Amino acid sequence: MTTLDIVIADDEPLARSRLRRLLSGHADLRLTGEAACAAELRAMVIQRAPHLVILDIDMPGEDGLSAAHWLAEMPAPPAVIFVTAHPQFALDAFSAQAAGYLLKPVERDRLLAAIEAARKPTRASASALQSAIEPPRVSVSAGRRARLLPAEDIVAFRAEDKGVTVFARDGQYFVDESLKNLAQRFEPAGFLRVHRAWLVALGRIRALERDAVGRHWIEIAGLPETVPVSRRQLAELHARLRR
Repeated sequence: MTTLDIVIADDEPLARSRLRRLLSGHADLRLTGEAACAAELRAMVIQRAPHLVILDIDMPGEDGLSAAHWLAEMPAPPAVIFVTAHPQFALDAFSAQAAGYLLKPVERDRLLAAIEAARKPTRASASALQSAIEPPRVSVSAGRRARLLPAEDIVAFRAEDKGVTVFARDGQYFVDESLKNLAQRFEPAGFLRVHRAWLVALGRIRALERDAVGRHWIEIAGLPETVPVSRRQLAELHARLRR
């Protein structure tokens, strides 16, 4: 069996020690590093390219969910298994494409089962398979609750300084993801990135306009503002609309 290189990220030394003990004694599991914060994790992942990251959610500074979204954008992302004392983050973990979600104190059998589930299929093939089977969804916060918003309820996404605004049929939401990551998941479901800051649902476009200086804009049903179209995306937009 292929040996998995693993990195643990948890700000609690005792939690890291427990995970280290649970992984010991398995020749196919190799612990290659431990991080106490997201910044240490980022540097370690770039340097050591692990197959799997066991990641705490509640850490000082950048939390584990944000770090997981960053990991998911890597060309060959490691699998991520979350370990946390907070069950309410399960939906958010799903949006970060987690391979597993374990509650502390972590039990050996559950950890080993999650690791085996992360082995096959790979993260890349699992993501592609999920996109082919069911429409993508994004986890958003509604008060104290998290809900999964399906593609058919989304009008557009707009990139912000730190995250993305989701324009939905029933309102606006903010998610801590990148527009690049969302485009990878939603473009197969009928969305197109028409501008560096905009990802829109093609089925909701009502008009394509050109202004006096040659800039193009689209009007989208359910969106209170027009959306700019970059020159490099204009030809692709025309082609997709003709279909």
